[in-house]
Amino acid sequence: MQPKTHVVDGVTFVATPYRAGTLIREDVFWRQFTVTCQGYVGYPEDDPIYGTYWMPSVLELGQRGLIEDAMALALACVSEDEFDLNSDTDAVGFRPELILVRDSLDRLVLTGQVWGAGIRWSEPVTSNEEAAAVANQVDDLSGEASYEAGWDNYSTAEGLRLRARVLAGRLVDPFWQAHARRAIQAVVAAVA
Repeated sequence: MQPKTHVVDGVTFVATPYRAGTLIREDVFWRQFTVTCQGYVGYPEDDPIYGTYWMPSVLELGQRGLIEDAMALALACVSEDEFDLNSDTDAVGFRPELILVRDSLDRLVLTGQVWGAGIRWSEPVTSNEEAAAVANQVDDLSGEASYEAGWDNYSTAEGLRLRARVLAGRLVDPFWQAHARRAIQAVVAAVA
């Protein structure tokens, strides 16, 4: 679905599907969602006999004007294993974990966990009560992760932190909750 455009005094505006009756300048509209990916960048050890080590990193995948386009961009990057590491000449690879879509005001729009060559999108919460319950679960998982890290169980702690970040991805900004749910349903319907 391509949104309608209107030209006013030689400037093109787009009728945003996210707020009825609102026009956004075209160049701003097509950059309103920023897609990033949290994961780990691999680097070679100083001594090649030791292989590589991995550092947490966040890569920007691009910007889009529609939530569905942002989801498609993320899926293309993940399924094709196409991540731009050109600015980091020492990097040997990227291991993606979590996709985040944010708007121009840095509000969370959508989150998805990288799962193999696909993405499992997190269903946004539907009420304040559900948001509070999810926030409590995130706090509990973060506390468990801290406890495990204190016992040098770093792998377990990192797994718990990832679970907490994935769960926190359900805490979408209230304005975007219904739009994100519709976008997820559209993607699921298209696949089925």
